[in-house]
Amino acid sequence: MLNLKKFLSIFFPQRCPFCKEVISFDKVVCETCEKKINPRIIKNTLTTRGGRDFICISPFAYIEPIRSAIHEYKFHGVKSFSVPFGRYITNVLRENFDVTKIDLITSVPLYKTRKKERGFNQSELFALEISHLTGIKYVEILKKVKNNKIQHELNLSERTENVKDVYSAANEVILRGQTVVVCDDILTTGNTMAECANVLFLAGAKKIIGVTIANVENTTKKSTKKYEF
Repeated sequence: MLNLKKFLSIFFPQRCPFCKEVISFDKVVCETCEKKINPRIIKNTLTTRGGRDFICISPFAYIEPIRSAIHEYKFHGVKSFSVPFGRYITNVLRENFDVTKIDLITSVPLYKTRKKERGFNQSELFALEISHLTGIKYVEILKKVKNNKIQHELNLSERTENVKDVYSAANEVILRGQTVVVCDDILTTGNTMAECANVLFLAGAKKIIGVTIANVENTTKKSTKKYEF
């Protein structure tokens, strides 16, 4: 497989999604851009409205150039960002959890009309990349049943109310006793992630791990301990 990728790179050179420079076939970002994006581990403890705690981790703070990259990814259809985003999230997952004990990967869904307008679900794309890298099965478990207001246009209290009863579990049988990774693009207040986790816990999931590309780092309590199964 590596030899095929190397061969194809002769005719279709791989490029850094940030600066468009040609990079080695086995890289996803050039060395210069990797220094600029400054990958790290940002870990938060979130609490569902049902009182269940879970961990959410991110490899980036929501600052430049990551902020612009996510904007290009979501709103301008630069789907190639799903590869480095998925790779960096996979790295922090492996550093903090035993991935052999994770059963399923899923993503925060878009409402059907919004997904049709955009043409793809950005969280699903990098979730599929994580699934590819780890071998953990990706399943569309969550369904968005209400077309609520856009979260970033609301204040803190409005955001909490805005996500209540917006999601449902599409397949409860597969969730029973499972450890599930939930993927979303940005963690701001944590309300969307916590509401999705609440739905999954109620449907029978044993443990939830939240992952996002970036963390705004301003509203949720930080966790410094390694999360053990």
